[in-house]
This record gives sequence, C-alpha cells and structure tokens, in this order.
Amino acid sequence: MTVTHEDGGRLNAFAREPKMVLAEPLTGAEQRQRLLLYGLGAGLVVGMVAITAWVSHGLV
Repeated sequence: MTVTHEDGGRLNAFAREPKMVLAEPLTGAEQRQRLLLYGLGAGLVVGMVAITAWVSHGLV
C-alpha cells in the first residue's frame, strides 16, 4: 500500500491497483458449452413455470 502524509499529520493509504488482464475471445467449444448451459437454464425455468401452473390449477 502506498501511504501519504496529509496536513495535520494524518496518513492516507491507497490500495495497489491489480494487474490488468485482457479477456480472450471464446473458443468454439466454450461457445457451445455456454449455449448448452443457457438452454438448460431456460428449460429449467420453463419446466418450473409449467409445474407451477399445473399445481395452481389443481391438477395434482
């Protein structure tokens, strides 16, 4: 940490900035995996909505 002395004897500490890392573009396999996970998530939400509608209409 960098510490500076201000007027009146106060100390002011500044955090060190983390090293910047640039994001790499996704590979084809990573894109397919992401699409699969999005699809599974959307399917899960649709399934939960369907079950909720089924239960709320007294079909159980």
